[in-house]
This record gives sequence, structure tokens and C-alpha cells, in this order.
Amino acid sequence: MQKLAIDFDSVHTNIYVLGGGLVLSEPTVAAVSQDEKKEVKAVGDEAKKLIGKTAKNTKVVFPVFEGEIVNEKVAIGLLSAFLKKINVNGGIFGAQAVFSVPCGINAEMVAKYKKVAKACGISKTYFVEAPLLSALGQRIPLNDSTPCFIIDMAGGTTNIAAVSLDGVIAGVSVNFGANKISTDIIDYLAENYSLQIGLLSAERLKKEIGSLDKFDALTTVVNGRDLRTGAPKSILIKAKDIIEPTKRYFDKISEIALTVLKKLPPEVSAEIRHAGIYVSGIGSSVYGLEKYYKDIFDMQINVAENGLSSVALGGGVAIGDADLLKKIALPV
Repeated sequence: MQKLAIDFDSVHTNIYVLGGGLVLSEPTVAAVSQDEKKEVKAVGDEAKKLIGKTAKNTKVVFPVFEGEIVNEKVAIGLLSAFLKKINVNGGIFGAQAVFSVPCGINAEMVAKYKKVAKACGISKTYFVEAPLLSALGQRIPLNDSTPCFIIDMAGGTTNIAAVSLDGVIAGVSVNFGANKISTDIIDYLAENYSLQIGLLSAERLKKEIGSLDKFDALTTVVNGRDLRTGAPKSILIKAKDIIEPTKRYFDKISEIALTVLKKLPPEVSAEIRHAGIYVSGIGSSVYGLEKYYKDIFDMQINVAENGLSSVALGGGVAIGDADLLKKIALPV
């Protein structure tokens, strides 16, 4: 029987197979026909290339929004296609999977995940909150009495929590993730440079020159549409030119994290002060984050080595240890 860990995030999906490691990492997006059949025509990387470029007979769909499955039919088609890519067998004796879910998820949201998983041929599902899986994926030493503080910056949600093997001590799931950096860059360039760019261009900017270091000298050229004339336009953008929209997401997350930290019991606070804060997720790759957050939190900042895949790797740890999984899985 195959055992999987699935991080089915709003923006990106990672799948870990026990014995095989991380075998899939692709965008959580599908291109769907707009006829009566509503067939899934492309998924993942192939579908993402079509954003902003489709004709009226095709629509690009993100079936997971803010950590919740909002389009079950497309979610089933997308996840089924991903599982087929990695040769996962379905059916009554098919795969078992642990799913990462947002901190504090409700029963209705879990039911949607279970329905989608069953339709994809997964015979048994477990659900574990994302910050706990992130801790396991980063190989942070955990037990019932040794907590850690996690900020997991996924694409569509951000999970902030103090966790131990006994569960989440205090935490919150924020209904926006690192994808907000891209949308903030789009708005900022439109307002300040009269340049309209698409989501793919904004993501490229974030990846190539997104920075929290005001002295970063990296530059790149971005192409878009001049909002004054409507004509195509290219401009040279420096990292410092987009530091303001880049900072907005991280500033808001640090504000929320400080609120969570203030609610912790004194002994938990002492442990976290000693170990520092652990940051993972796709947003943790932005240059300068460690120093930026160290100045804000006044403690050590531990940025995950494999930020994008930390949650899926933690799911791999959990699915491979029956006793651990029984202890940390949500009672659903």
C-alpha cells in the first residue's frame, strides 16, 4: 500500500511518497474547458503557463482558495492528474495519505478534503495542521514539553503557531499567503509606474529581485502595458523599487505573530525565546528575511533550508510513523 503526504495548498501542491521522497511539486491550478463538459485540459505547470493567455473557451481555475477547497470537481480532476503523474494506485486497497490543513480548520472544510481524496482513490486520509508538519519537516526536536514557534508562509495561507507534539498550543491561520506579495507588486507598479503587468510577471519579479534589504542592487527588466497609452512598455526595475510592496506582507505577518506570541504561557515563551522563530513556506525564500525579522522580533530567526517543501516533508515523517501520526492527526 502506498503512503503519501499531500500539501494541497491554494497556490502550490507538493506530494511526498514514503520510500520515494518528494515526487511532485507543481502549481495548484487547472485549465478547464468552458463547454458543458467542463473538462480539465491541463494541470500544474502546463496550466500556469496559460494564465492571462487563454481564449474564451478555456478558463484557468484555482480550486483551492485560502486553504479551502472551493471547487470540488476541479480539485478532483487536478489531484487525480497529479496522482496519475506519480503512478499512485487508487481503490479500496489504494493509497493512504496525510493531508496538510490550515491551523484551526473546521469540520466542513475537512469534509471537502475527505470527499476529494476519496474521489481520487485514496482509501484512508489523515489530517494534520500545517505548522506542526512544518516543524517535523525542518527536523526541529519536538516532544510534549518542548514547543517551537512556526511561521509557515504558504502561497494562499499563512499559519502561525506555537506547537509541540501535544498539538497546537496557540495559533492562527491567516487567509492570505505569500502570493499577496505578487498582487501587491502588481498594484504598486500600476500606481507608481503606470505599468500594468500580469501575475506571472509579478511572480518573476518577486523571484528574481524580491528583497527585504534596502541596499540590494539587483535589477531586471519587466514588460507590461502602459496604462496611459495602452501601448506595450518595458522598464528597468531595481530591487529597492519594489521593497515597499514586498514588505507589506511580511510586516502584516509579523504583526499577527507578535500578537500570538503575547498570548503564550510564560514557560512556552521562555522556550521560544531560547530557540527562536522558525520560518518556512514559499515566502521564506525572499532575500533578507532573516535579518529583517531578527530586527522586528529581537530573537533568532531560523529560515528553513527547504521552505517550499517543509510541510510535505513533515507529512512524510508522519505517514512513516504510525504512533506519531496517531498522536498528531486531527480527530475527524
